[in-house]
Order: sequence, then structure tokens, then C-alpha cells
Amino acid sequence: MTDKDLIQKDLDGIYLGNLHTVEADLTLPTEGENGSSFTWTSNHNHVVSSEGKVMRPETGSGNRIVTLTVSAIKGGIKLCRDIDVTVLEKPSQIAVTGVLPVVSEVEKGKEYKLPGVVIVTKEGGIFSAVPVIWKEAPDFTSLDSGLYMISGEPLESAPEFIPVAQVTVVDKATVTDEATHVQKVRSFDLEDVHLLRSCFDDNRRRFEDFLLSCDDDQMLYCFRTASGLPVKNAEPMTGWDSPECLLRGHTTGHYLSALALCSKGSRDNVISFKHKMDYMVRSLEECQNAFQASGKYAPGFLSGYSEEQFDKLEEYEVYPKIWAPYYTLHKIMAGLLDCYEFGGSDIALSIVEKLGMWVHRRLSRCKPEQLTKMWSMYIAGEYGGMNEVMARLDGLARLDGLNSKPEYLETAYLFENEKLFVPMEQNIDTLADIHANQHVPQVIGLFEIFKHTGEERCYNIARNFWHFVVHNHSFNIGGSGEGEMFKEPDRIASYLTDKTAESCVSYNMLKLTRQLFQYQPCSMYMDYYERTLYNHIAACGDPSGPTGGTTYFMPLRPGGIKVFDTKENTCCHGTGLENHVKYQESIYFKNDDSLYVNLYIASELVWKEKNLIIRQSGDFLEEQRAAFEIDGSGFIEFRLRLPFWLQDETRATIRINEKEVEYKTQDGYALISNTFNDGDKLEIDLPFHLRLEKAPDDPNVACLYYGPLVMVIENDKQDFIELILDASLSGVEKTGSLEFSVENYRLIPIISANNGPFHAYFKLR
Repeated sequence: MTDKDLIQKDLDGIYLGNLHTVEADLTLPTEGENGSSFTWTSNHNHVVSSEGKVMRPETGSGNRIVTLTVSAIKGGIKLCRDIDVTVLEKPSQIAVTGVLPVVSEVEKGKEYKLPGVVIVTKEGGIFSAVPVIWKEAPDFTSLDSGLYMISGEPLESAPEFIPVAQVTVVDKATVTDEATHVQKVRSFDLEDVHLLRSCFDDNRRRFEDFLLSCDDDQMLYCFRTASGLPVKNAEPMTGWDSPECLLRGHTTGHYLSALALCSKGSRDNVISFKHKMDYMVRSLEECQNAFQASGKYAPGFLSGYSEEQFDKLEEYEVYPKIWAPYYTLHKIMAGLLDCYEFGGSDIALSIVEKLGMWVHRRLSRCKPEQLTKMWSMYIAGEYGGMNEVMARLDGLARLDGLNSKPEYLETAYLFENEKLFVPMEQNIDTLADIHANQHVPQVIGLFEIFKHTGEERCYNIARNFWHFVVHNHSFNIGGSGEGEMFKEPDRIASYLTDKTAESCVSYNMLKLTRQLFQYQPCSMYMDYYERTLYNHIAACGDPSGPTGGTTYFMPLRPGGIKVFDTKENTCCHGTGLENHVKYQESIYFKNDDSLYVNLYIASELVWKEKNLIIRQSGDFLEEQRAAFEIDGSGFIEFRLRLPFWLQDETRATIRINEKEVEYKTQDGYALISNTFNDGDKLEIDLPFHLRLEKAPDDPNVACLYYGPLVMVIENDKQDFIELILDASLSGVEKTGSLEFSVENYRLIPIISANNGPFHAYFKLR
């Protein structure tokens, strides 16, 4: 290599951490591995200095994007690289105005533990959960019936307030013999549903092609390095999976999941994906064995780094000195379980069972108060869905029939984040200023525990959380959060920036939605699912080719431009590997003779139990209708979702063999019960209409939908475009099947806005 090549390699190898949401000082390297000398300059020294010191902007002044320029010199040759850094403003310091009492009922003689948090009220009607220390709580097992008042120490964040607990001991608590909620519908296997040609199928093909092009040995690089095995001439991963990054290994977990999903659900390349999956699993087994054989690690350990990060977490080391070790572990374990569940790999189950016992041995020795503090820590304590993966492992091990261990479910309960769970159980929204994607997977985990235990508390927390996020914290595309954080409820117009709607959050919210729908199959859940799938998930994949590029944030500010990550290996790149190869998972659900049609996406369904093939044809987004052709004969109760965006005066039109039929409705679905014969066709027309939606915090800020689609204005202005529009939308003219014009501005769906700046919101004048 020439000196110029070596300099460029050093520049490309610079890794500074997650630069999308910077809060702490940066460590700026002074030299590269190939001998280049680095010097740094900043275009905003008062925000990020040339030494990497970070001075966060004051609350309310907004985040700042700073460009750091690194100059690399070697052998008299100089090259430069610009690196953009987004520095988050200081968190809001809203004054505490009160503290809610803890009110509990306990059955006489039963153990009871006061929660480690209390809920405080703040200015503006905002709630938050804060730690509490109780003064000499009694042994509740020895108390007689009656009301007991326990005081806490003054709150650290507001010492003028004294927490109080009101505990009523009763002779007999009200109990329910069985769970209130039972599973009512089931999904089809991925292999039973295949996409037909549509924009969703185009996305699927591109991402499958990208997955097939990935170097498996590169995906294994950090695991082999950490376990002392040769890397087989592979290049190291980049970005968040680079050897310097403390999150390395997380993309490999998502990659395992994506391969497993494709080995079950690919229409074209099942065998190729199965080969890649099996190679990855066997290689990770070799790494796990090498870790144990070294004598340096506890049995069962597997990671892309040593156990040091886990040690430091137990000592309360903060981010970014460590970076969410259990988050990364969850991705690895979830990927392996997917390889077992979807790909049939017994080796994958064996690996994750050993790893699950490693987690149990490690966490079961920690004191409850230690775990509480760990899981409440910002990002460092982020554990992804470890409670979900441990409960899921328990369920799969039971089905396996040989390797069931009580420790799996016991360990799932160790991931108890009271700061989130306590207020959600009480149906109180305390989401403001907490890390969004740190907490959605925790709720998914609680629901997984509910599925195995029937524990209603877990169900209620998940349901309440879903309603808060969807109805009070979601943008027009269904995504949530700004700068990775939930903001105050019903604050949308206030937070339209480049850092809105992290893709990971939507990925996980769709998972939670699927879970809840199976226990309460109503259109409310699938209305949200459609909105988010069409306008965020399907809109965040690079349409230019099989690059694997995905958006980290969906920019909803005026003049925002999508950026498709291909090298940084962010969390959203990882979830993106899965998003686009599993569109078919929620199109249909079943229950006995009932077929729930949730999404109008061209697809072919094989209903094995009824010996039927049902083909959903038509380009729904273009034609506003779907047709279902029946191959075979039998009785079917079609339940066709009637989207919330349908106008009452234009109800859906349904035909069987071209003859219009009447229908009843239930839970937001049209019911069509009929004995269908081979060749019969069922059609449904769902006319799209334009509708205006105003932001809850500023009625002058609004957005437009056309049916399920968010329509955006193509324009590079950096300020809000102002439009004269009333409720009739008479000023909007249709110029194409999915194109409109308003005041000489062009409107297109956000899924198509890939080649330039756009406005997802505008102002009314």
C-alpha cells in the first residue's frame, strides 16, 4: 500500500462511538494503526472542542450538529475527514410538585416488598418515577389486619417531599383462579405465507440479496478474536461492531435472526440461508467451547468481548465507559433461539441453554437492590429483552422435553425494572425523558412472561405501555422518540428534528403489537401496525439496491433527508436486517374457521389445516382494493379489517364472485362467512381519502394522509411550509395515483421520498 492508502485506511478506521446522541466527552485519537498523525478541529468549539470536550446546549435551545475535521499526515501527505456529531441539549429540569402515595393491599401472612420507586408529579402535569428509601419497613408476614403507614426518606431530587406508603393487610385478598386474558388467535408459520409482487416484496428481495452477500466470517470476527480462535482472513466489522466498540456482536445477533427467518420464510433461497445459518451456529459453538477451554471464563459464556463489561456494570460503571452488555447478549441469544425455532438448529438451542445458565449464575448472586440500580441506569443498564429471551428459552426448553430448567424463568424475573413497571401497572405515563428503545423490549419481555405464567400484572403493564406510546408519543408515521428519548406526552410539533423516530423503536413496537393482538384481536392494534409498517419500516430501507442500508432516525423536520446506514452497523441497521424479510408475519391470523386479514399486501397463504390456498392479489396502495382467490373448497369466516381511516359514508364494498354482499362488523372487522369452492373470488374495495391531522401541541402544525399513507411535500426549505387548507382539503389536487399537488408543491408518500429533502409536517395559515 502507498502512504496515501495507509492514511485513508487510518481515517476510515476512526471510531468515536454513537455520534447520533452524544452526551459525554469524546476520546479523539491522535494516531492511526498505520502510523498517521491526527489533528482535530471543530466548527463549533463552544459545543465540542478540538480536544473532544462536550458542552451540551441549554435546555430548550435544541440539539446541535457539530462537524469535527480530522487531518491525517504521513510521509508528507495529508488527507482529511469530516465527522458529524449530534450533541443533545441538557435534559429538562422540571420542578417536582408532589409525590403520589404508594397504595397496596396485602393478604395476611404473605410476603410483601415495598417498591423501590415512587411516582412524582411535575410542572405541566408530567409524571416521573424516582428512587425511594423506606424507613424501617415492617415484616408484613407478621402483621395483623389493618392499615399501616410507612414513611420514606426525603427524596434526593426533591427533599421537601416525604414519600408515604399506605399498606392495608386483609384476611383474604381477592384472587382470580385463571387468567382474564387468553390467546384467541394464532399466526401462521412464515413458510405458509409468501409475498407476491409489490413494493414490500421488492424490499424483501433487496434485503435477502444483501444477506446472501454478507461475509459470515466477518460477522464472526469479534467472537473468534475474543475466544482466541483464528479469524480466517476476515476483515473486522465496522462502526458499532468494530473491534474498538463496546457493543460489538449485536449485529451478528440480528444477522442470525435474519438468516433464521429467511431459512423458514424465503420464497427463493431457503437452502442457501439454511447453509449460512448452520455455518454461523457451528462457528459460535466453537467460540463458546474455546472460551470455556481457555479457563478464563465461566462456563457457557459467549460474546464478542470479555466478561469485563458485565463486571463493570455490577460496579455501576456508566455509559459510555461501558455500553449495555446485556443488550448485546440479548441480540445473540435471541438470534440463536430464532435459529432453533425457525431454522431447526438443535446446536443453537444447546448454545443458548448454556448461555442462559451463565446469566442465571451471574445475576442470582446479585442483591435485589443491586439489580434495581443496574437496570435503571441510562444505557449502561439497557438489557434489551433479556427477560423475554429467558422466558422464551424456558418455553422452548419445555417443548424440547429434555432440558427444561426452572432457572430460566427465575432469571427472567431478575430483569425487573421498577422505574418503568411500577407506574405502567398503575396506568400512569412516566415515559417523558426516558430512553425509548431501552424500555420497549423490556415490556415485550414482560408479555412473554405473561404468556408462560398467566400473570395479569405483566399483561396490564404491556397493554398500558402500548396505549401511552401509540396515543401520546407517536409521530404521524407511527414512530416514537426524539434523540432516542421519549418526550412529554402529546408533544409532537415541539420535537420535529433530524433525530425523530428511531427505527428500532418501531421494530419493537410492532413486536409488542403482534403479541397484544393475539389476545385481543381488534382492528385498533392492526391499524397502528399498518401505519407504522407502511410509513416507517417499509420507508426506512435503501431502495437503491442490495446495500443493507437502513435509516437510524426518520427525519421529520422541514427539509429532512433520509440517510441509509450501510457501514456504521447501528442498532437500527441490525433490526433492519430482520424488518424487511418478515413482512408476511402479520398479514393473516387464524382461529378455527376464522381467517383474520389484517394487512392488504399481495401474498399467497397456504392454510394447511383446511387444505386451502388463498391468494391475495392486486396492488392495494395503487388500486385501493384487494382480491382473494380460493384454491380448494371449505367453510371460511373471513374477517377483513376495516381501517380506521375509512370514511363512514364510503364503507367498504365486498363482493363474492362479482356479486356485492352485505356484512356484519365486529371489533373493526367485516365478517364474511361462506362455504367457498375452488376458483371463488372475494373482493374488497377500501377507498382512500385525504385527511388532515393536527399536532396535539400546536394546531397550526399538521400533516396529510391518503388512506394509510403519510404524504410528504418534496422541498428543500429548512423552515415550515405554510399552506391554506381547511377541513375539506379543497386546495389539494390529485395528479397521479399516489401524487397530489397543493399550492404548486408536490405531495408523495413518505415511502417514496428517497431521493431528496421532504416535509412530513407543515403549517396552516
